[in-house]
Amino acid sequence: MAILDAAERLFAERGFDGASLGDIGAAAAVSRATPSYFFGGKEQLYAAVLERVFAEREAATAEAFAPLHAWAAGGPGTLERALTRAIDGYLGFLLARPAFVALVAREGVEGGARLRAAPRASSAMADAFAALRAAGPRRGVRRFDVADAVLLTISLTFSPLTQRGTFLAALGRDLDDPATRRRHVRLAARQLLHLVEAP
Repeated sequence: MAILDAAERLFAERGFDGASLGDIGAAAAVSRATPSYFFGGKEQLYAAVLERVFAEREAATAEAFAPLHAWAAGGPGTLERALTRAIDGYLGFLLARPAFVALVAREGVEGGARLRAAPRASSAMADAFAALRAAGPRRGVRRFDVADAVLLTISLTFSPLTQRGTFLAALGRDLDDPATRRRHVRLAARQLLHLVEAP
């Protein structure tokens, strides 16, 4: 829907306070009143944007972490390869959806109250790590804290993208460069492997 697309872009660029319903209507090529007519107001439109981007994130995360589920269930290959594919898939989603990263980063700066109030599912990553932990000794996995694995994953994927123009630029890391991305994905996968693999 054009209104949601325009709202997502403007909220990501300007934040909640910086994007008016008039701006959103103009960007969607509709009247100023049309967004209110369909969504009831700016708060409800913002909540709809968050709900949509998180639904897309959940679907992408489930797809990205499917190799980890498969490996935990006894699938072939190495754990490192499954983690690498999961990290690469998730990072691919984040790189393809910079508005998602910007919206969540803005929410963090603004205290996150609207994000906490918005309905959203976000369990695909934790579910995959829970399946991995359940695989246990039969697959060479130690008992680890699922929340630690999620935190490490987000710290090495989402968090750097919130600092693309600052910290990553200072490090000379452009994750749009395929070689740099591969190196970064390997780094994240190896850190996760250290956390979850039995010694």
